[in-house]
Amino acid sequence: MSSKFKVLIADNLDSEGVEILEKSGLIEVDFRKKTSREELLDIIPQYDGLIVRSASKVDSEVVERASRLKVVIRAGVGVDNIDIAACSRKGIVVMNAPAGNSVSTAEHALALMFAVARKIPQAHMSMHAKKWEKAKFTGTQLTGKTLGVIGLGRIGKEVAIRALGLKMNVLGYDPYIPRENLEYLQIELTTLDDIFRRADFITVHTPLTESTSHMINLNNLHKLKKGVKIINCARGGIFEEKALAEGIKQGIISGVGIDVFVEEPPSPDMPLYGLEEAVLTPHLGASTDEAQLEVAKETAQSMVEFVRSGVARNSLNFPTLDAEEMGMLKPWFHLCEKLGVFAAQVMPEALSSVHMELRGAIVTKNLKALEIALTKGVLTPALGEEVNLVNAPLLAKQRGLSISSFVAEETKEEPSRLRLVLGDGRREKVLVATVDSLGGLVMSINDIPLEFRPEGHMLFIRNKDVPKVVGELGLLLGEANVNIASLHLGRDVKGGTAMTIISLDDAVPPHVLEKIKAKDYIVELHYITI
Repeated sequence: MSSKFKVLIADNLDSEGVEILEKSGLIEVDFRKKTSREELLDIIPQYDGLIVRSASKVDSEVVERASRLKVVIRAGVGVDNIDIAACSRKGIVVMNAPAGNSVSTAEHALALMFAVARKIPQAHMSMHAKKWEKAKFTGTQLTGKTLGVIGLGRIGKEVAIRALGLKMNVLGYDPYIPRENLEYLQIELTTLDDIFRRADFITVHTPLTESTSHMINLNNLHKLKKGVKIINCARGGIFEEKALAEGIKQGIISGVGIDVFVEEPPSPDMPLYGLEEAVLTPHLGASTDEAQLEVAKETAQSMVEFVRSGVARNSLNFPTLDAEEMGMLKPWFHLCEKLGVFAAQVMPEALSSVHMELRGAIVTKNLKALEIALTKGVLTPALGEEVNLVNAPLLAKQRGLSISSFVAEETKEEPSRLRLVLGDGRREKVLVATVDSLGGLVMSINDIPLEFRPEGHMLFIRNKDVPKVVGELGLLLGEANVNIASLHLGRDVKGGTAMTIISLDDAVPPHVLEKIKAKDYIVELHYITI
């Protein structure tokens, strides 16, 4: 009987990935290219590891039957077909292979830019209709044009580098990466509004999160440069499809190249269908031979590394902790993650450092998990589901973000609390928080007492300590039908600077935030979602 780690490859995988697994000497491979659901349910109890693409569904029923399974790897990025919660409950590590398709996706974004600029698909269809409509398809060149790249992670950087080679003027926007870590790209780093105002082409390379959803929408179409061309090879829903269609009809947008959609395949009434200015492809960003090869290699290497050393590269669920210790740390763990999300959104510029000091009875526990939770929280607004509790420290290091912690062990007799020092390279904010019977509680910001729970929709405001502020804020929110759940006030000295935290039941429309920002008593405003 074999003592090797038995791995099922349930979907098609490039042969080089299979070869890496077999040559490891550690793994017995069962490669089935295509596995029906009935077959997967029947055979899954035999395997220690499972590799899938998008065809096989690893849902709770499959997980329940997987009596030996220790690891599932998705050969690709998306894990919608894997029930991560069910795997976590059963102690099964879930990983993906996110890096293999970076170049192919970047190249597809550029291909769509060329296609939209030169009207290549439209000319192609005209020729196949045996027409010669040369004058109809006059296009525009890319050289000398301004490209706005929104999101400067792996793929966004690849696009920017290639666009520079095409002699384009490249603008970049990524509020979650410190500027000094992007200077080597030699592009102009600017704001989102500036990109909207100046860019001839806009391409997006961010995850779909609450902060990136509908980044271009019906309310901000007027901010776009007239004649702009829009590219999306990232996630459907980052740009509102209805808004893109409307922008084309109004003459604001001269063309779009879209590879990803809110629904895939899109419904028959998808707004961009039928518009000649819309070049549409069926999610082909990673559909190259080279990308499939790289994904297969990355997947196989991750499996071998896990079997050999227990290291879970690109893990998407929480590493195993001692149950008793995790029970005690759980509310602190949740507090740290929420504080990280809060911290990422409350500074005027991108966070460059976060230092956590822990005091009190809690210092007797193993607190490394709290630093990891804080790190994950800090990165979540920028990376969404891409960041997890295993890869968060590595991703923070790659982005030049310094996160550290200090345990004041001589304070064991004090009440437990933590202190965060947030820095963006120019200024600092200091938060003090604790856990009570209801969960995490922030106690102060910059030594101003402010007791609130970091959750949901929130407004963080620094304002001049003058009359009428609270009343006017309440009126502006009320007019927008946004209900205030709670309001917390604090100040340094009378007539100085005050802080206001407003917890809300609903999201705040962008135009309401603009009205609040315009008030002469507002010193600083951040809209925070946790």
